[in-house]
Amino acid sequence: MTVVTALPASAAAAFSPVHTAATTRRRMGTPWHWSLLVMAVAAAILTAWGVGGSMSDYYASIALSMSRSWPNFLFGSFDPAGTITLDKIPGSFWIPALTVRIFGFSPAAVIIPNALAAAVAAVVTAITARRWAGITSGLVAGAVVATTPILVAVARSNQPETFFVLALALTAWAATHALRRASFGWLLLAGVFIAAGFQTYMLEAWAVWPALAVAYLCTRQPWWRRVWHVAVSAALSLVLSLGWIIAVSLVPASDRPYIGSTLTNNPWEMVFGYNGLGRFGSTTADSTAYRSFTPPFSGTPSAVRLLNGSLADQIGWLIPTAILAIVILAVLRFRLPLLVFGAVWFVTFAGMFSLVAGMHQFYTASMAIPMALLTAAAFAWARRRRILWAQIALPAVAATTALIISLSVASDRGAAFSLPIAVAQVLVAVAVVAAIVVDHRRAHPRRLTAVVTAIAMLLTPASWAVVTMWSPNSTNPTAAGVASVSGIGGVGGFGGFGPGTPGGAPGATVLGGPGSGASGSGSGTSGPLGAGHHGDGFSRSGGQTGASTDGARERSSGQGTGTRNSGGFAASSAEAGTGAAATVAWLTEHQQGTAYLAATFGAQSAASLILASDGGSFLPIGGFDERDPAPTLAAFQTLVADGKLRYVIAGNGGFGGGGGPSGGLGGTDNASTAAGQIRTWVVANCTEVMDAPISGLYSCGS
Repeated sequence: MTVVTALPASAAAAFSPVHTAATTRRRMGTPWHWSLLVMAVAAAILTAWGVGGSMSDYYASIALSMSRSWPNFLFGSFDPAGTITLDKIPGSFWIPALTVRIFGFSPAAVIIPNALAAAVAAVVTAITARRWAGITSGLVAGAVVATTPILVAVARSNQPETFFVLALALTAWAATHALRRASFGWLLLAGVFIAAGFQTYMLEAWAVWPALAVAYLCTRQPWWRRVWHVAVSAALSLVLSLGWIIAVSLVPASDRPYIGSTLTNNPWEMVFGYNGLGRFGSTTADSTAYRSFTPPFSGTPSAVRLLNGSLADQIGWLIPTAILAIVILAVLRFRLPLLVFGAVWFVTFAGMFSLVAGMHQFYTASMAIPMALLTAAAFAWARRRRILWAQIALPAVAATTALIISLSVASDRGAAFSLPIAVAQVLVAVAVVAAIVVDHRRAHPRRLTAVVTAIAMLLTPASWAVVTMWSPNSTNPTAAGVASVSGIGGVGGFGGFGPGTPGGAPGATVLGGPGSGASGSGSGTSGPLGAGHHGDGFSRSGGQTGASTDGARERSSGQGTGTRNSGGFAASSAEAGTGAAATVAWLTEHQQGTAYLAATFGAQSAASLILASDGGSFLPIGGFDERDPAPTLAAFQTLVADGKLRYVIAGNGGFGGGGGPSGGLGGTDNASTAAGQIRTWVVANCTEVMDAPISGLYSCGS
């Protein structure tokens, strides 16, 4: 007989799946997770879609050279032979170099890592801001970072900036946990991320520490514990930050490349002199004549520099809103440690970029993180607290700023799209004010109002970010390609408000105050005998100003006459590439077993040749700007005598290099520099090759 025993209903229920709304949400994801995914995809599209057409040959050659050997990878060698390093700590190039090593060299291989770093930074910032003031804060902060025009512009190039922005985003994430929990462990992690940022952008990373230290001292725990935690975390961060410098210092100079942009082959000088005090116009301890490379793209230092004609349309869209956000958060008694952290961080970076002697516009991309956190937190906190004036003020100030900036650039053909979009943003802001007033009377504000308010704050800068997708420029990346070499080659002031003058004389501002457009006629001279660089107009103590590069849109009030140097193959990137390929083929055929295919003057001239030869050995005499004493004349003569070097490109037949940072820094006829002495010796003692595909090629030795 078969006995069938039925399970009790309660037991059967225990073994059967329970389908509740909560389990369904867990399986399908919450609205927050879906929103975060959409944001990540949108950010990746903005930064990575269609990249690969425009790259800096100088930085691309670094990634290629570093991929060729692990010593090159560690030291950051500019050339495959490991002769000289780039002019900074190589942290920003380690991932692109690995990408090249794994997938082979291509423009996409060196740009996509930067693009994805920016997209990840937007997501990390969103996750962090959620900890500040909820989901709304997170989504708005992520959107701010994802649509910051200058960040999108630099992310679509191979300039070394976005990995630093990512390090800052991770620092903010760890710092937020440390401040909310008064956690020593999270504070240590924040210090580690600051040290990681130091490997990418050196001293700028340490500028976060004042904000983090002061904010942590505001947490609720015994004062001695707070001080102890900050001291230990800062010490750990310092040691980790200096790790690369210490490691390189311990390696004998004969066993490593020469440290680029130094007089003493010393990594300490490179970081704290050339990339440190020199950026503020100070000299290094080793020479009163040796100054840092100070790009002249962002106007003269002043309190309103970030709102001048070169920077307002790149990073200035939310600066007034961020200042208002600090006031709102203070009035509404937001969490003190977080408020102090965001406010001090924002003020420190704004002050730093206002005072530095010279900079690219894209340096300011790092301000996106603190601005996003402050603006988003103020928006969400005011909404949560139902504070009507604060909810209205934020979109009103953002829309007004967008309209003023758009009016200032309306005369520029490349920025004509901005004005109608800004007008639309103002109209959206007016509608939002009405919606906020209506919502204020409701028990529960509508989510749609929050979405439209975010649009009212971000519509115009977001449009600039989108337009930037079709305006590639790796020489000096700028949003929408506008003012890509602002102040060089005749960009007078900004938007028709008056011409600038040579040497960074005052130009125009957008939001008031004394203007500063580092502008001029742009028709300066290149170095004698010409190294064939792109004359980007950069100058250094003893250097000469070159003519402007391609990509500059001359404004209506400009005086621009800038062109590329006419020598060699520098008329265009395409022509430079074709000429470099022909020269590489000729040099390879006539190499005769030498260690170097040829020597060039300056890293920029060598960059195109290194890329055209897929990592061939070219000796970049003088390094980044032809002023490093590497090699010396005696060392150069030894290379020739030992048969390691035969050909030298010494005349007007150099190569443009396709957008590196050092054009026009020539002047290697100067007998006080090693490069000048070598050039003189080559012209006097070597034979010019007349049948080569490039002029100014000399054959030295037998």
